[in-house]
Amino acid sequence: MIFGVNSAIPINKRLKNGYTLYDWIMRQKGFPEFCMRTLGGECKLTDNEIDFLRNKRCKIALVFRELTEVGVSGTSGVSDAERAVKAVRETSVPEEQGIAIFADIRPHWSVNHNWMISFAAYIESSGYIPGFIGNTDSSLNFNFDRQCSHFIQATRDVNNFGTVYCATEPKLDSTPKDWSPYCPSALEPEDIHLWMNGTTTFDSIFTDDVYARNEDILNYFWEGET
Repeated sequence: MIFGVNSAIPINKRLKNGYTLYDWIMRQKGFPEFCMRTLGGECKLTDNEIDFLRNKRCKIALVFRELTEVGVSGTSGVSDAERAVKAVRETSVPEEQGIAIFADIRPHWSVNHNWMISFAAYIESSGYIPGFIGNTDSSLNFNFDRQCSHFIQATRDVNNFGTVYCATEPKLDSTPKDWSPYCPSALEPEDIHLWMNGTTTFDSIFTDDVYARNEDILNYFWEGET
């Protein structure tokens, strides 16, 4: 398993203790090989942060967080996908290189599989790989399990658009010893690419600990080169 982080704020942010957020994570958990960072919005990925991560040889996983529950529970994800692709292109991420764009579906939200289908289709047709971050504990959010499974079954003939998945459950207190994320009923744990299962904190700032199943998953991330 490969260690990385998910951060809604810049990873090069200077903390009150003098460390950057990246360096604090490194001291607490080890070197992150990838960082999931935000496209668009107030805390979006910047050129300075891209340079910082490239110099650290830390790959960038691109996350679109500018979504709403009303939007993702609707029947069309095209407008959301258009905004995601626009944000990616403004960040100068190259097309047709197998780089993923993850839609961050919040843990308590309801989602519609038709939204997932149209979102993924537009992302794939734009030269990127669709990805979904979702609450994979069906006892906490059965909607995501059901709707993601509908998405998988409905898009099998197009290989699910090559979609990659990030599970957010179960949460653990330590590094996992085996690959056992929860997953939608239409998938097996081996079909899950990333697993968020812990946190690293400083004051009110926190990042999610994320593990990639193997090194192949790193191919979906950006190296910061245009």
